[in-house]
Amino acid sequence: MWNYFVKGGIMMWPLLGCSILSLAIIIERLIFFYKTDVKIKPLMEGLLSSIKKDDIDRALKVCDNTKIPIVNTLRNGLMKFREGKETVRESMEEAGLYEIPRLERYLAVLQALASIATLMGFTGTVMGMIRAFNDIVAHGISSPTVVAKGIAEALITTVTGLFIAIPTLLFYHYFSHRVDKSIIEIEQCTRELLNLAK
Repeated sequence: MWNYFVKGGIMMWPLLGCSILSLAIIIERLIFFYKTDVKIKPLMEGLLSSIKKDDIDRALKVCDNTKIPIVNTLRNGLMKFREGKETVRESMEEAGLYEIPRLERYLAVLQALASIATLMGFTGTVMGMIRAFNDIVAHGISSPTVVAKGIAEALITTVTGLFIAIPTLLFYHYFSHRVDKSIIEIEQCTRELLNLAK
């Protein structure tokens, strides 16, 4: 493995940095979405049941026991529930402005890393080809071993860049899907809560 890394040339170091950062973000987001993966339907049924019985304190206790973005948004609305529908709406919108960025955290970086890794791989390819042509000029085509070093560098960086970019892009789209799903759930649940506000 180290042998291939050395053959890839100087561009392997920034590619290594991209892979480490990408892996760190993927692990962090996987942990975040695992912790926030709660079945919304039974949770909402419990909340709405408590609200219909005018037991706001019980509904707040349910929210306190479940620390996820959608519940944090609803909790803000419940705290102002007796102050009127418009106040509840504003309170939940305010919470949403904080919770939605939490869902989207690092996704822009992940998308950028996929593009950067690909471009770095292609940059390494160009550098490797330049080296190969320089070797041809210096030694002639009678020395294939010398020329092969530049070609190896070109191919290794390309493969490494794609090897980093492809899974990074796949996880970016997966996390984006999870974010979209969560935002839809937040909108649906806040609408249900608003329907009960006076």
